[in-house]
Amino acid sequence: MAVLLKVPYSNSFVKKKIMKQLLLSIVVVSMLLVSCKKSTTTTTTPTTTTPTTTTTTTTAIPTNGWKMGATSYTSVYVSRSGPTGSSSGAAVGLTALDAAPTASTINKCTIYLPSYPTAGGTFRVVKVGSVVTLGATEVGVTAQLASSSAYYASTGLDGIDVTVTVTGGKIKVVVPDVWVKNIAGSDSMKLTGTILEN
Repeated sequence: MAVLLKVPYSNSFVKKKIMKQLLLSIVVVSMLLVSCKKSTTTTTTPTTTTPTTTTTTTTAIPTNGWKMGATSYTSVYVSRSGPTGSSSGAAVGLTALDAAPTASTINKCTIYLPSYPTAGGTFRVVKVGSVVTLGATEVGVTAQLASSSAYYASTGLDGIDVTVTVTGGKIKVVVPDVWVKNIAGSDSMKLTGTILEN
């Protein structure tokens, strides 16, 4: 037989109060457990990179001649030549030789101009090949090496200007570092120089 106990109202009220306290205690303990959880702090040490310094070596421009790669050539003889190219845009040249024109081995550097200047100015170095055709403010630079019979011509990729001065009717062209490429091969090198008409 089952015995039913009748719980007075006050007991029910006490049970509810105990349940609320128990529930509140469970919530508080849960929160404490979560907040007291051992935390692992990940410390990130910033990585530092050593800055790299790019040094651009500017070759000293020869005062009377030219330099290709590591080899310097002194102008012994400088003369005007040309015109070359088609009649429209035909170019004239200022050619420097490192030996007398009658020598058996001669290295030469030629600055092609749209015409012989009567006043100074700046001209943009452009790509030239076996045929040289120039605009009014453009020049081409070529060099021929006797040791290899290689013919080098300016690529025009530098965005470089040469400085031209005219004193007493004599032309002087100062060429900063420009790339010249072997037109029959794949090798390239820097050319710099001062070509001064004799």
